[in-house]
Amino acid sequence: MVSLERLINPRSIAVVGATEREGTYAHTTLLNLQRAGFTGRVVGIHPTRSTAAGVPCLPSLAEAGSVDAVVIATPADTVSDYLAEAAALGCGGAVVYAAGFAEAGRRDLQADLVNAAGALPVIGPNGNGIVSVAARAPMWGDAVTLPRAVGGVALITESGNIGVVGLAHRGAEWLHTVISSGNAAVIDTPTLLAHTASLAGVRAVALYVEGDGDGARWCDALAECVERDVRVVVLKVGRSERGAAVGAAHTAALVGDQQVFAAMIQEAGGVLVRQPLELFETARALATGHRDRRGAAFVTCSGGDAAIAADLADDFGVRLADLAPSTRDTLRDLLPPAATVANPLDHTALVWADTEAVAALTQAVARDDDVGHLVYIQDEPPGLPPGPLAEWRATREGGVVGGQRAGIDTMVVATTPGQGATGVIEGLDNALRAIAVLQAAPVSPERLRAMAHTAATSGRPRDRDESEAKDVLRRHGVVIPPGRVVEDPSMAVSVAEEIGFPVALKIVAPGILHKSDMGGVVLGLNSGADVAHVAEGLLALVPGARILVEQMAPPGVEVIVAARRDGVVPTLTIGLGGIWTEALADVVCLPLPADADRIRLGIQQMRGHVVLTGGRGTQERDLDGLCMLAATVGDALLAEELTLVEVNPVIVGFTQSVAVDVVMV
Repeated sequence: MVSLERLINPRSIAVVGATEREGTYAHTTLLNLQRAGFTGRVVGIHPTRSTAAGVPCLPSLAEAGSVDAVVIATPADTVSDYLAEAAALGCGGAVVYAAGFAEAGRRDLQADLVNAAGALPVIGPNGNGIVSVAARAPMWGDAVTLPRAVGGVALITESGNIGVVGLAHRGAEWLHTVISSGNAAVIDTPTLLAHTASLAGVRAVALYVEGDGDGARWCDALAECVERDVRVVVLKVGRSERGAAVGAAHTAALVGDQQVFAAMIQEAGGVLVRQPLELFETARALATGHRDRRGAAFVTCSGGDAAIAADLADDFGVRLADLAPSTRDTLRDLLPPAATVANPLDHTALVWADTEAVAALTQAVARDDDVGHLVYIQDEPPGLPPGPLAEWRATREGGVVGGQRAGIDTMVVATTPGQGATGVIEGLDNALRAIAVLQAAPVSPERLRAMAHTAATSGRPRDRDESEAKDVLRRHGVVIPPGRVVEDPSMAVSVAEEIGFPVALKIVAPGILHKSDMGGVVLGLNSGADVAHVAEGLLALVPGARILVEQMAPPGVEVIVAARRDGVVPTLTIGLGGIWTEALADVVCLPLPADADRIRLGIQQMRGHVVLTGGRGTQERDLDGLCMLAATVGDALLAEELTLVEVNPVIVGFTQSVAVDVVMV
């Protein structure tokens, strides 16, 4: 992996295009470095100027020498020459602000940039730069003031403005490093993720992502995060264009590229969010929290907050701690008579501003053996006069001190943005997203590296008609009903009599994915006369068509099992529905490879899993067989170098799972 150490933690910086013109990226960068107190060497590069913004200037990069970071703030047409010079000098890396490359249709200019850079790490073009709070090095095109302390979150963004907003959010108190990747012509987002995960002090990474990127590099980078216990939260926007080859298949309608990307992030234990505030605050919560599979306990001074916390915990899958009888007894002794012992716990306003009373209650909760996460909920309205403000803080301090005495860090949460004191997480939903991840079972980095290997493997897809597709799956061990393809009605009758009634007849012709939509499937035929009549009608639907005569599968639950490899990583989709698959949209999407055990866990996430696993007194279906069939379909996709394998439906009976209809692209 390319080293970004000198670029992200520089001791010497050259700003190319240094100028006295206020508002320019070059001038703003020089001022940012001065405001931040950067202690390393800073020089401007300008052919005629001796100083810019009070910084000495040199006429060329060559005179500056092998600096750690080169900030290029000149027009797009000049960038490649400066990069080539920086690479030849052995500089540590470069930041390119200029736009006007691939995003403006100038792919040739971006190709020139990449060629000129060679092995030189380059951030950009068309980005805002890098801010390293630890190094006091804001190589950033917009004005920024750094916080005094270093936070625990790295922000990597493919939008410069999200970086600007992030740096403005809460005075950047939460940030460790910010990188605006821009077009990512040389260094892509997964590479930046892998590097920032290795930085001392980074506990979480917030990512704003627009493109899918390279799945193999993503999986390797996510594995690095898992190994270092660096938590990941992602705001992914936009949808990639679906491949034409699978555009007509159910799988594309059910699981677009966005969901494939989401499945990859979730498999790595990451969190997906929908807007910037969620991105920032969930990352803060992940950075401050700790991993513990035990339950969460909530303490507050509001019955409303307690009720909302309980509902949201259920929404986000956060397990609440079950307080032991001894803990409840202690709380009854400590609580005012009007209070009720519960989790979430409303300690009532009767102990308001009494730091010791609140601390004793919180300590008693935190010492319970089932409590792994302690949350104190309090909003602090802005503009409070000194007296009430002191009361708010005294109450909140009790929640923090009680946790400290019990050996647990209290996560203080405000329910409303703008009403959180310094260090407080804003938004119960953001805190709960983080706690759900911190309660989850550990993720295997080996699993992610296996996904990376799978994503890196590519091959030429080969089309199959249904009969050929079923032969492929049959070779891999999937149970397929007996049947054969024929070309005329008399042969159809012969095959039907050979395999036994009742039979199904299906049209076989190039380009037909959903035969039932055109009347190309007829089920439950019980006589030779019926078979001959139906076969004649099916052959007339499409010139050159053939007929698949197949034994009817026994009744059961209809399930779709589909594997595809045209997303950011290859995935397996399982869902309920048969012909109603898209209407129900009850599916789970798993990155490949996926074995039967992983598939079983996935199926349990489906809303309708009880129809398979046995619910409300019903008998469990052949869940083991379904899981093995699904794993085999995923393996076949990879082994046969296919784009799509869609089995819809699989008929899941009580003793067997049978693949009835297959699309293979």
